[in-house]
Amino acid sequence: MPIRGPVPVKLYKLDKAETLRIGPLTIRVYEDGSLTENRVSSILIEIPAGQSGPPMHWHRFHDELFFVTKGRVAFITPTNEVVASAGDLMTIPPGAIHTFKNASSTEDAECYMTATPGQYVDYFRMLAKVTQAGKPLTMNDVRHMMALFGTFPPDVDSEP
Repeated sequence: MPIRGPVPVKLYKLDKAETLRIGPLTIRVYEDGSLTENRVSSILIEIPAGQSGPPMHWHRFHDELFFVTKGRVAFITPTNEVVASAGDLMTIPPGAIHTFKNASSTEDAECYMTATPGQYVDYFRMLAKVTQAGKPLTMNDVRHMMALFGTFPPDVDSEP
């Protein structure tokens, strides 16, 4: 039965969002799943001109939606590259091998991303914690942290 009655709602303000820095990317956490019983989380990803996102990967358990709010973002799969402009939405279902990058070498881009389930935000928090400590991220570090959240490189068929 749906919840009815005095259920709280919340307005998230940009200047109050949790800010994470992962290499050249800035991640602003709006909802980390704590008010949605981990059904969904939402972040804003700022991608400077000429910069790339994560290595190519796929997710076992969660969906992602990327809504481009500024500039152009290239979404890359093993067989295709699609450029999304401000106002476009890209869906990434479980199992889809993908990555993304800023499609411009001169203009910044940003996209609003949701992930289900919501606790996937903790992946970004872990990456930020390591990089803020001044430790360079190795590919093994990234792969280990990805695997903790059911995320794998293209050559992995299932969980290790």
